[in-house]
Amino acid sequence: MPINIFNLLDPDKRAKELHSKIKHTHTQSKTTTAVLNTEEGKVLVGSSEKSLRKEIREALEKHEIEAFGEGHAEETVIQNAIGLGLTGTEIGASRPICLDCEYIINENNIIAKTEFSGKPSQKRKK
Repeated sequence: MPINIFNLLDPDKRAKELHSKIKHTHTQSKTTTAVLNTEEGKVLVGSSEKSLRKEIREALEKHEIEAFGEGHAEETVIQNAIGLGLTGTEIGASRPICLDCEYIINENNIIAKTEFSGKPSQKRKK
């Protein structure tokens, strides 16, 4: 199988780079951006919000696809990839990955390039 150049990009670095485009620091501290590389050379970008903020959407490259949905950014990109028939290979996020998302990532045999927090989600504790 030939090496796909898109899979050589670091999804952790890209997630943090895109997340830094959010203008309001309060929003930056309360949301997460995730980037998922796929075997097919597509890259999905999602947020912990239902859709990407304008400043992130405008920074997407041609091979990057916006992921939509409710829930954590990591699960949004994974679920969108599955829905599109794509196979996730590596994932990165703008902040440490919670236990719930760690489980989903491992269940789908995806390599996490961002550290795991080892903690449950603050939102899901309630």
